Amino acid sequence: MNIALKVAYTGTNYHGFQMQPSCISVEEELTKAVGKAVMHEVKLYYSGRTDAGVHAQGQIVNFYTDTSVEVKNMARLINYHLPDDISVLSAWEAEEEFHARFSAKGKHYKYIVYNSFHRNPLYFNRAMHYNYEVDIDRMQRAVNMILGENDFKAFMGRYAVVKDTIRRIDKIEVKRVGETIEFDFYGKSFLKNMVRIIVGTTLEIGRGRLPEDCLYNAMKSKERIKAGPTAPGCGLYLMEIFY
Repeated sequence: MNIALKVAYTGTNYHGFQMQPSCISVEEELTKAVGKAVMHEVKLYYSGRTDAGVHAQGQIVNFYTDTSVEVKNMARLINYHLPDDISVLSAWEAEEEFHARFSAKGKHYKYIVYNSFHRNPLYFNRAMHYNYEVDIDRMQRAVNMILGENDFKAFMGRYAVVKDTIRRIDKIEVKRVGETIEFDFYGKSFLKNMVRIIVGTTLEIGRGRLPEDCLYNAMKSKERIKAGPTAPGCGLYLMEIFY
């Protein structure tokens, strides 16, 4: 059987999703829990990596098993072996050829900014705190300039290793929700730190410290130094994978 799981987690206590030596990761905890639930070792395939401190509401993973455990009981059994900050929301039997990453057609990321002069401890490690007034319309105009298929090398993390830096952003929405600002990104895939660099740059544009066309000019230059700061991982959420 090919089993797919929808997984949510808060990334605060983990060095990202992907398993790595000497660091605790979401993948490590999930792999151990799934193995205990199905009573054999498993290899997990996942829709994408999230960095240290980044959260997820809709991470998708799949694995192959010949277990006798019924699919309807899978999520409950796996969750029994997971820490409180990771949870399997649902489990189902997928098509044999389904792959969490390679079958994906798109992703939705959300970035949350707590925009107030004073910090709010309820948003600690759940949102970026930004205590400057910003122009939402100005920020929306700025991100609209980089929609479509482009070379996003200027918005890539320093140590990222990729074959190419061409990506497609279908939509970016910037809106105020109470005391927060929400950025919603929709696209096929994203480079390492890409969303966070775009958010960090856009906030500086909204504040008036950078020109409105800064994102566009940085993108065209392909130089990281032309863009603004990288927003912290704590405000980023992997919301949904589209298939």
